[in-house]
Amino acid sequence: MKEDFQMSKRHWRSVVALVVLVSLFAACKGGTGGAGAEPELLRVWITWGDNPAQLQELFNRYAEANNVKVEINSPVEDDKVITALSGTEPPDVLVLGGPDNVASWVNEGLVAPLDELAAEYNIDLNDMYPAMLAQGRYQGKLYALPWGSDTYGLYWNKDLFEQAGLDTEKPPETMEELLDYADQLTKVDENGQITQLGFVPDFSWGHMEQYIKLYGSFWFNDDGTKVQLDTPEMAAALRWEQQFYSRYGADEVLRFVSSTGEYDSAQHGFMAGKIAMMVDGEWMVGDNFINGLAPDLWYGVGPIPYPAGHPERKDTNVVGGTVALIPSGVENKDAAAKLLAWMMTPEIVADEMVVNFNLPSSKKASEDQRFYQNEKFGVFIDLASSPNATFQVFTPVSSDLLDELELIEQQVLHQGADPGPLLQAAQAKLQPMVDEVVGK
Repeated sequence: MKEDFQMSKRHWRSVVALVVLVSLFAACKGGTGGAGAEPELLRVWITWGDNPAQLQELFNRYAEANNVKVEINSPVEDDKVITALSGTEPPDVLVLGGPDNVASWVNEGLVAPLDELAAEYNIDLNDMYPAMLAQGRYQGKLYALPWGSDTYGLYWNKDLFEQAGLDTEKPPETMEELLDYADQLTKVDENGQITQLGFVPDFSWGHMEQYIKLYGSFWFNDDGTKVQLDTPEMAAALRWEQQFYSRYGADEVLRFVSSTGEYDSAQHGFMAGKIAMMVDGEWMVGDNFINGLAPDLWYGVGPIPYPAGHPERKDTNVVGGTVALIPSGVENKDAAAKLLAWMMTPEIVADEMVVNFNLPSSKKASEDQRFYQNEKFGVFIDLASSPNATFQVFTPVSSDLLDELELIEQQVLHQGADPGPLLQAAQAKLQPMVDEVVGK
């Protein structure tokens, strides 16, 4: 909504509130953010969304029940979000694809804490899966709530397993077995060119957050005050990944992967039967991907394999995904919190995540049988609710660290570099940045 229109609406409210709105909204709470009555218009910005009309229809249910208007803006580009958070007209609720930037925005005073608002508006934090809820905390306070989530598992092509003489119902359990299976499922012609690839650890993108957790560590400590890149676990995880390239030549692996189709097409490496195993998210089983693009594909899904020496890490997976927050500049935080509380109810979580093929963040919502109509989707719900489900620690320097790690991963996997010196240099560069933030 344009700024001048917004200003006129606020002016109108100030003139007629006592005459008309007092009786209409007498049941509303007093405003933590300063306004006593619920505003006529609530704005929700969402940074993702293939179907804005569906999102608007969902929020119209709240509007009709509360005699307000809810305006959905989706998808919103990141630069517009940053401008709005820093300005005087932020959205009442902001929904992000992930919590990556929340810690930075908290440090800049752009995000409202939610602990008191969650208690006041009876948001049931105990109904949320712990790993999903934890991603919205920073320095002991809650700033974002999970509204659905994602996690990753191992996909395997059963046809290719059968052709290789492997049991179609027994995927690799350990990371060492995964390497062995990948060898058996890779085919090379007489010219040394790959015609079928068993597994690529960074297909369709990097999954280091999953692998490092399987190795028992992470690149930040739990409170985000220490960088943990120069560690045996980080080096071991990268060397494990490196093997999938070095065995067949990194250039040849990259050539083959680049010859496969786009992520959202039937020519995608896994859907086309060219890559036998992959790590990917729960949405891949849905109508926009395998179910719609390759409905006859015979495949299975399960947990990412764990290191053979650590069976206690079976089912380890890193959850993360959609979060909702209230910008600190919102005029009426009570009205925003009331809307946020509605978003977090099991019914609404279930209705939205079923449509998107995303995991419900609500335990009660996960009981909705619609999630189990596709039995493979249920595997991911089980993973996300596992005691070994975990989360990423985000800090104001997360983006810098992830940029460094992406470069390191490319050098190690695609160029055969030794991870040790690269990790040591990155550690030396990033720890002072963390120290500066912590010292503020």
